[in-house]
Amino acid sequence: MRIVIIEDEYLMADELESLILDYSPEHTIEAKLTTIDETIEYFNHHPEPDLIFSDIQLADGLSFEIFQEIDSHAPVVFCTAYDEYALEAFKANGIDYILKPFDSDTITKTLDKIHRLTKTKSDNDTTFKQVMNDLSNKNQVTTKTNILIFKGDKIIPINTSDIALVQLENGVSYLYTFEEKKYATEQTLDALENDLGQDFYRVNRQFLINRKAIHHVSKYFARKLLVEVKLDTEEKIIVSKAKSSDFLRWLQA
Repeated sequence: MRIVIIEDEYLMADELESLILDYSPEHTIEAKLTTIDETIEYFNHHPEPDLIFSDIQLADGLSFEIFQEIDSHAPVVFCTAYDEYALEAFKANGIDYILKPFDSDTITKTLDKIHRLTKTKSDNDTTFKQVMNDLSNKNQVTTKTNILIFKGDKIIPINTSDIALVQLENGVSYLYTFEEKKYATEQTLDALENDLGQDFYRVNRQFLINRKAIHHVSKYFARKLLVEVKLDTEEKIIVSKAKSSDFLRWLQA
């Protein structure tokens, strides 16, 4: 099995490589990559591996940006010290999600799981891509019509078409409507991204934006994009260079 490791901590990457090869010397580590830009450049010029192990929080952003930029169907094992990104991980070809610090037992269980999946599928001449399609279909959630806001004794249904954007502020997700009303919700930005559907785009760790709320987009420094919305926001809404192409494709869809 050809494997790529995406990890910006060199000792952690070396440890992961050692554990993988201890499990089976027949596996090959094709590359150990450390940043979003480096990884995108690598995948643009090299064949897709059979499996990817990826840290989530890299020095230049979240590794999810990589999988929004490249066209890859390789399954991904996400390795992280945090458990807040589980939903987003499984939307990015995630086949497993393991917490640091991991050990031989953790990696063995993960690789056992992957080998079971591939063996089952290979009996029916099914590829890794089909495995991932099966997993994606199982994890799909129907877009919600309303988001429920709990305010004291009241439950307020907010129609998703009325939501202009969602902003994460001090760990709390706030819905902003086109009428510029603000509602706090207990749901995470990851959960709301799944519930709100294709008309909304997660531009960065703080903002989830309705396509209809965008007034215009400007070029920003370092090949980033600046999004101007129809509401007043105190913070600039920036799309990273790695994510800009995917964002523009979504905007014109």
